[in-house]
Amino acid sequence: MKKSFEFTLKSKKIKIINFWFGGIKLYVNGDLRDFDKTLFAISNKALLSANLDDIGILEIKPLSGLISVEIDAYLVNGTDIQYVYSSHKRLSLKEKRLTQ
Repeated sequence: MKKSFEFTLKSKKIKIINFWFGGIKLYVNGDLRDFDKTLFAISNKALLSANLDDIGILEIKPLSGLISVEIDAYLVNGTDIQYVYSSHKRLSLKEKRLTQ
């Protein structure tokens, strides 16, 4: 089974595809930037990341459920960490504005 997540971050199209037994892949503007084959994402650890040049580093933290996977995405720029996307939580208006 495959589940995908898509969002735009400062004009960059981000796509994450998770396969049950094939791992998880991160695409930026259609280019494969990172992948991981960890079977279960249990800890609060970023399994995927991509350098987005002048914007910062995008970190993806998958969260495994019993039968589904959700993700949280953060933009790291130095010591500043911004919450930019969640497939299971609603972002605040301030957080949404920071990603545009």
